[in-house]
Amino acid sequence: MVDLLVHERDQKFVLFEQLDIGKLSESELYSEFDVDIYNMVLNEAKKLSENAIMPTNKQGDEEGAVFKDGKVHVPASFHELWRLWNEGEWRRLDIPREYGGQGMPMVVGMAANEYAEAGNLAFQTLAAMTRGAALLIATHGSEEQKKKYVEKILSGQWTGTMDLTEAGAGSDVGATKTVAERNPDGTYSITGSKVFITGGNTDLTKNIIHLALARVKGASPGTKGLSLFLIPAYKINPDGSPGESNDVKTIAVEKKLGIKGSPTCQLSLGEDGNCIGELVGEENRGMPIFFTMMNESRLIAARHGAAVASAAYLHALVYARERLQGTVIGSPPGSPQCPIIRHPDVRRMLLQMKAYTEGVRALILYTSYCIDQQRIVLSDDQKNEWEKRIGFLTPVTKAYGSDLSFRVTETAMQVYGGYGYMKDYPIEQFLRDEKVHSIFEGTNGIQALDLAGRKLGMDFESLMNGHMEDIKTFWQANKKHETLSPYVKILEEAWKALADVSEFLVKHRKKDFHLLALSAYPYLELFGDVTVGWLLLWQALIAQERLNDLVDENKISGTKGLDTLVAGNANAAFYSGKLASARFFISQVVGLATAKARVIKGSERAALEIAENAF
Repeated sequence: MVDLLVHERDQKFVLFEQLDIGKLSESELYSEFDVDIYNMVLNEAKKLSENAIMPTNKQGDEEGAVFKDGKVHVPASFHELWRLWNEGEWRRLDIPREYGGQGMPMVVGMAANEYAEAGNLAFQTLAAMTRGAALLIATHGSEEQKKKYVEKILSGQWTGTMDLTEAGAGSDVGATKTVAERNPDGTYSITGSKVFITGGNTDLTKNIIHLALARVKGASPGTKGLSLFLIPAYKINPDGSPGESNDVKTIAVEKKLGIKGSPTCQLSLGEDGNCIGELVGEENRGMPIFFTMMNESRLIAARHGAAVASAAYLHALVYARERLQGTVIGSPPGSPQCPIIRHPDVRRMLLQMKAYTEGVRALILYTSYCIDQQRIVLSDDQKNEWEKRIGFLTPVTKAYGSDLSFRVTETAMQVYGGYGYMKDYPIEQFLRDEKVHSIFEGTNGIQALDLAGRKLGMDFESLMNGHMEDIKTFWQANKKHETLSPYVKILEEAWKALADVSEFLVKHRKKDFHLLALSAYPYLELFGDVTVGWLLLWQALIAQERLNDLVDENKISGTKGLDTLVAGNANAAFYSGKLASARFFISQVVGLATAKARVIKGSERAALEIAENAF
């Protein structure tokens, strides 16, 4: 069967040949797992998505979430998917055992979920948000809260949400107006409203547990005065069952461009003065606690986008092999039509999509692997260093990954031409579903400010001694590689440009923060170019070695012999494709790094200086 969701061979290459995740089992934390178990999980994830999840995608988009009589009805097929997801215990996969999970490495959970999201993203937004809510309560809740809520959420009896956004406080979370008043019994009365809440109301379960930011009366303004509250849609009876309404009302369901089966709700809290919330953690610690969920949500947002892009690329590849249009360049008059994959510009688009898809997948899995490394190291110093590396990689993975994924999906439509714009084919849905990933979980501009305006100034030395040092070690060790040295040289020059710009921005951070903010996204893009270039070139070195082994095993000589081997051997074709992806990305993307760095250092201020009435 042709892969239409995730390129299975590529995903397993990253996991087992590049990251070598089998070595995670050498740690006490993951000692009960091995490569066979990881493969079994991935194979089952693929089977579930292809057989049950993918067939519901189009129907879910067409049916959408319906709001009627104050209740949201998700697409009918989602109920069966919810049952299958719960019975398979997929939500527990990479949650620690002490919280009720299976305790597998996060990198395995990220890979398995890519299949489900490529199959039906709208459904998966509900599953992912519920998982995040359970993990947050398990991490920061009181013992009573853990006992009361976590297992009900993990088992799928209840869903969970993340309620940050308000009409006047989107990215500006500090402007939150929702208010909490202390009650004598230790609970809080909540009053306010929230918008853009994924799964804010559904008919999948009997209760929904909202995790909402609010300001306790008298608390300081801004984010420092925010606290986190656990607000069930229905109050909990003494026996643990849902009781009367907790005064959480759905005002509307947003009419969206994409992911239409996933209800995005406007909520009113305490309209009748009867909304009761429980404090999670301490007062005024809402934002630090929420970032337990938020940082992981940003990686998941990147994974959402990458999964859609993966499906878009694979569908476009199949189409390009089947669609007859025109003739091969240079063919004599009267020649038969050829598949469009033989046209140079289509081949360019396909290789761009291939390189971007593989690069973003590697970036997401590498960042997840870093989280696993942080979990298994024993010393506090090592944990701190991994934490800082993850701090740099998370905004880059979210923003750079989602933007490249949109480029992939957009290009897939271009390969289809006019047919891609029509609902007869799935690409137009993929494109609609894809766009949100650069917007939610913190817009990509916010991610760039986090990277350049916050992380870079705080941890510049850790960046240079950690992530950047690893890339430097790589290019220094491979400068004389027999076949890939020209590409290693390009990476070296790009690395030097990124290092130079990083130091430049640190020095100018306090002098001109407006200029730094203006340069933040170009800097994030440059950071992503170099990081993904390194990951793809790392893959290319492995692929070249494997290809050389196949050449030796088959006693191949000469270019024609290699061409014959690639044509007839699936492994040789795969490794040859990995080399092509790296060559393309390094030459077409990483090769522009020095120019991008020069633009940043040029400090052009036109966007700051243009008069508002001159736009």
